[in-house]
Amino acid sequence: MAAATFPFWWMFLMRIGRLSWLALLSVAVCGAVPNVTLAAEAESVGKIVSRLVSASRIYDKRQMRSASDRLVEIGAEAVPGLMSVVDDVDDNVRWQAIAALGRIGRPAATVSIPLMTAACADRDADVRGAAAVALGQMRVKEVVAVRAVRLLRRDEQPMVRADAWWAWWQATGDRKAITELVDLLSAKDWLASSHASHHLSTVGSPAVKVLVEKMIAGPSRDRRQVAETLRRMGPRAVTAIPKLLRVLDGKDRHVAAAAARVLGTQGAAAVIGLRDRLDAPRADTRRLAVVALGEIGPPASSAAGKMAGRLEFVDGRELLQLVTALGRIGSKATVAVPGLVVVLKHSHRDSRGAACEALGRIGSAAHGATEALSAVAEGDPVDFVRRAAQRANAEIIRQRAGQVAAKLNPETNPVPDELRE
Repeated sequence: MAAATFPFWWMFLMRIGRLSWLALLSVAVCGAVPNVTLAAEAESVGKIVSRLVSASRIYDKRQMRSASDRLVEIGAEAVPGLMSVVDDVDDNVRWQAIAALGRIGRPAATVSIPLMTAACADRDADVRGAAAVALGQMRVKEVVAVRAVRLLRRDEQPMVRADAWWAWWQATGDRKAITELVDLLSAKDWLASSHASHHLSTVGSPAVKVLVEKMIAGPSRDRRQVAETLRRMGPRAVTAIPKLLRVLDGKDRHVAAAAARVLGTQGAAAVIGLRDRLDAPRADTRRLAVVALGEIGPPASSAAGKMAGRLEFVDGRELLQLVTALGRIGSKATVAVPGLVVVLKHSHRDSRGAACEALGRIGSAAHGATEALSAVAEGDPVDFVRRAAQRANAEIIRQRAGQVAAKLNPETNPVPDELRE
């Protein structure tokens, strides 16, 4: 029996390529696959550390990240191996080892705190910055470590200063750190500005007031970075909504656009204020409110009716943005289906294509539009519009079929909440 089945097993095992030659021999002799454990196949910690070292030496970012992520996932068992290369001759190796230890964090990596503290005096700026960040991630309050971080706040490299001020905030809660980080958003060194933005986004609500003030009154060149920082915070910047809505009404288009990007990350909390701006006298305000509501997506469903009511009164770019936003609200924008069907006959091809996509996103709730979409799929003069109509119809039909199947057999085919009528 074993001899008869051997060719099949041989081809199967060669194809998957995971078992050893010993496994193949065992199959041939015994007619059974040995119990090969995942542990036997797993890459050892030492090999992963070696992989991180090799990738760091040639600055292979993808492999560096892959090895680092794996070591962080392993956790405590990876700490000794990482500590063994913290004093490597290669700057990149030291940097990556320290960064990984910081990400592992407490309690597993607390044994490495003395090494992190010593690394604050490293000759390489990336290593010093990584050491400060690691100490901040572990919220180290030991006197020697805090003193090392304090010194780095005056480092010659602005990127290191950004990392040190964040670590100082983590250790002490000193609000001066927020002011310093906000000021570093204006640094000419893009790495310093980027690090400051990332750190402020993790600080969250305590930094919101200072950031909003800088966005409104600061130099125009800084507004984009400030807005990006607030956007990264997401709902933690909720306290900024009233001021951001007032900025949206202002005449400075660049600041208003920055405010809209932030409002688009605030979820349902910003919907009422944005919905009210749909009636604003300024076209720019209305347009930015629509864009922000689209970014919010399904939680903005309470604004869908008002948005749909504007479809027949706008044109050009404003119409395109309105249609796109309704599509992003998705199945909660059913009220817009009749208006979107009308847009399918619009003279501008981009508007027609966007209407097709919006109806497809609304899904089964737009089943009344299938006939109009079929007409567009067959007769529109523009290829990408025809294809958009075909995709939309296919999605609507797929969802409707799923609903019918679920009604016939609700136990095996439950209807997802977003498809329920």
